[in-house]
Amino acid sequence: MEEQLSAVLVEHFGDTDAVVVENLMALPGGFSRETFAFDAVVTRGEATTKMPMILRKDPPPSVALLQTSRLGEHNLIEALRANTGIPVSQSHCAVMDPTIFGEQAMIIERMPGNSQTSDLFNDGPDAGQVDDVVRHLCEVMVELHEASTEAIDPNGELRDPRGVGVDPSTWDSYMDTTLEYYINTYPEMEFDPLLLTVLDSFLWLRRNKPRPCPLGVVHGDFNPANFLYRDGEVSALIDWENSRIGDPREDLGWMVLMDVLADTQVMAHPVDEGGFLAYYNKLRGLDITPEELGYFTLFGTANIAVPVNSALARRTRKEQTEFLHLYMIQSSAPALMSFLSLVGYPGVPA
Repeated sequence: MEEQLSAVLVEHFGDTDAVVVENLMALPGGFSRETFAFDAVVTRGEATTKMPMILRKDPPPSVALLQTSRLGEHNLIEALRANTGIPVSQSHCAVMDPTIFGEQAMIIERMPGNSQTSDLFNDGPDAGQVDDVVRHLCEVMVELHEASTEAIDPNGELRDPRGVGVDPSTWDSYMDTTLEYYINTYPEMEFDPLLLTVLDSFLWLRRNKPRPCPLGVVHGDFNPANFLYRDGEVSALIDWENSRIGDPREDLGWMVLMDVLADTQVMAHPVDEGGFLAYYNKLRGLDITPEELGYFTLFGTANIAVPVNSALARRTRKEQTEFLHLYMIQSSAPALMSFLSLVGYPGVPA
């Protein structure tokens, strides 16, 4: 892999005499992509520069939980760098020839900062920074949600990135076609009678649509594991593969659930502003209610639940025998309880 990385980067930079790859190592965590850290020692004439980098590679198709495009992710990241102040890694290149790394891949800058965001909470070593970090995180999300979709997505790659018939031309068409996708996909994900409650939640979402909200670019996996911080600020927002044009309340709702699963309290900060939702509302003037947040917690969870539970169903039916899919039940099971609580099933704790 070191030789492959070196060859790709020499071709990418074009003006280098040599690129030597050092300290290549697999990074733990995350389920959708295979991720490796390394340092690229780039030589140009007598000058040598060490560049920290990440190889982000697709897993084999049988393992993949989300079918996403590395070229699409590369284009999005570079559009964000060019058109916003959102802290993101530079994406050096997308490698779409699967013969080079075994699957499609991308090479991005490895950003500085602490990725162990749990250190901010529960009396962790950086608890004194939490209000400043989350304040900045909220400001970053506001900038993302208010960014021009024409500038960030000029080719329409984020309009229906899964190719499932979602139509974001209006808020109503976006909601209706997304819910149709959820409902129509249910037969692919049904592997236990309890999953009927998930179908019930999809139908509940269709019956109880909230008021419209301006669509924008959503991160799609806004959770405590997907930002880095240092010195009281967010140093990078990472993992953009599930981004799309959607309702910004999806990002906030997904963070609500992930706060519970990760045992963090992002949504409770900044305390002096009354929490994340209150500060977001102050910055955007949307007056998003807790009830709307609950709706989009369920709506955003469904967006992840469809591909994840479809993979679990394939594993249960022995269409695939990947251990990863069996392992994912540990996150799917508690999320199912959150589904039932949000829909209002009796006897399910909040």
